Amino acid sequence: MVKCVRTIAFCFVSGLLLTLLPFRAAGQEVSIRNNLLYDATGTVNAGLEFQVGDHFSVGVNGGFKSWPRFLAWDNDNVNNTTHWRHFLVAPEGRYYFSEVFKGAFVGADFVYTHFNVGNLKLPFGLYPEVATRREQGSWWGAGLFVGYAWWPWQHWRIEIEGGAGVGLAAYDSYDCDHCGSKLEEVRRAAVVPKLGLNIAYNPVARDKRKSRVRVIEKTDTLTVLQAPVAFVVNLREVAGPESAGDRLAKQEPWVIPIEKYRPLDYLTRPGKDSIQYVVFPASSAVLERQMGRNAAVLDRLQGAIETIRDDEATDEILVSIVGLSSIEGPRAQNDSLSVRRARAVADYLNGRTFVSRKFFETIGKGEAWDWFKDQLEAIPDGGEGLSREDVSWLLNLVYNEKNADERERLLRARPALYRKVVGSLLEDQRNAGYIRVYYSNKPDPATQKLNGLVYALIGAKKYHKAVKEIQADKAVMELVARNPEAANAYGVALYFTALDKKDPDAEREALQLLQKAAREGSEAAAQNLKGIETYGPARKEYEAWKELINNK
Repeated sequence: MVKCVRTIAFCFVSGLLLTLLPFRAAGQEVSIRNNLLYDATGTVNAGLEFQVGDHFSVGVNGGFKSWPRFLAWDNDNVNNTTHWRHFLVAPEGRYYFSEVFKGAFVGADFVYTHFNVGNLKLPFGLYPEVATRREQGSWWGAGLFVGYAWWPWQHWRIEIEGGAGVGLAAYDSYDCDHCGSKLEEVRRAAVVPKLGLNIAYNPVARDKRKSRVRVIEKTDTLTVLQAPVAFVVNLREVAGPESAGDRLAKQEPWVIPIEKYRPLDYLTRPGKDSIQYVVFPASSAVLERQMGRNAAVLDRLQGAIETIRDDEATDEILVSIVGLSSIEGPRAQNDSLSVRRARAVADYLNGRTFVSRKFFETIGKGEAWDWFKDQLEAIPDGGEGLSREDVSWLLNLVYNEKNADERERLLRARPALYRKVVGSLLEDQRNAGYIRVYYSNKPDPATQKLNGLVYALIGAKKYHKAVKEIQADKAVMELVARNPEAANAYGVALYFTALDKKDPDAEREALQLLQKAAREGSEAAAQNLKGIETYGPARKEYEAWKELINNK
């Protein structure tokens, strides 16, 4: 047993030294792992792995089981005749396709194991002879395997791997599980499968592993550098030229880009400037220009519609008109009245702006109970001649009685309160129509090209082509001159092109463009400038190192 332990220690230390040799030269990361499937055989096992390059690692795996049963404390169980002792040492090398300790990998290993096995039924019918005999000896071989590793946590990784090895088995065969005479000495080729479900620990956390410029190797005369990892380019969609609709939308809340179109499902009392509306005589759909403030509202609407209509940048216009009636009178009659009022406004505006009738949307919303509820909730104590009890009763009526005609009947059943409501609240809301003007702009070819083709080229890191596409299009260059997000895109493409061509003048121009865009409000340009502060010097250091190497 002492000789066996010495052999184990010698093999494991030898494998460890073989892997430590390149690790000391590289100064890279180390990982410690345990194979959970190997644990399932009752074997104590561990592995060490060391990074020796951007894609390569070397390591050593070891397993040791000095007791014959599955668990060490089963040794005294006389009913269990299973016999399996062994130790294993396996130096290995891996190649990771993306980066070391992450993603898919392939590998090769050299394996030595000494075993003493008897009365053991292995899965899948492997090595059936050990089910009736005891075999003691060694196996030397080499194998190939594939696997995948990922990082669920900052320091911990999970690996799966599988493969097989082929080699020479040299062992003595006995006729019982731990005694008996030797039957024969066997020398033959044997295939050994490899399966792993590994839990691994890395002292260096996942998000601390990579830096922009990393020293890979140092000698007395030379530092070897890795190319810097470029920052992620920040781009923002470029808005097209400002249209007449855009300018009006900044001044008038009822002029709205058509992509923000929303139906009016809940009709609250509008503020004076939040939405346009006109009023009608009681129980009438005749639009009287001189009634109330109708003339001013209609002229304002007509002017906005004509301004948008005449703008060459306008693609589409939609005038949305919602007709209403007060809460007085039968519900069916008021629904019809609200539709006719909306159409009356549309006919008026259509006849004066000559915008096609198909661009007018007319909707009848019936009685203005939503407006009435908002009026009640906004009344202070004693306001509008109504007591707190009056307001509470009215709100309870609106919230709990779903039938509009029944609401009005119950309200009319209290004549004094009904007269207060008609005199103080319904006059403002009576017979109103809501009007909004929507618009859309024609697509701008320069903006489309920048947001489409140019951004795609920059995303694919084809900076030279992106610069050529911008410079070849006069309209795009004009857009760059007036739009900070367009200037940011051109500045980024020009910067990387200048670095590749080693053109300091173009590099200065690119930085000036980005600085100007940042001053004019482009957050993307500010982020790009911050990234360049780190990337630029690192890139130049790397280029100088490459030139030094090429001249040696």
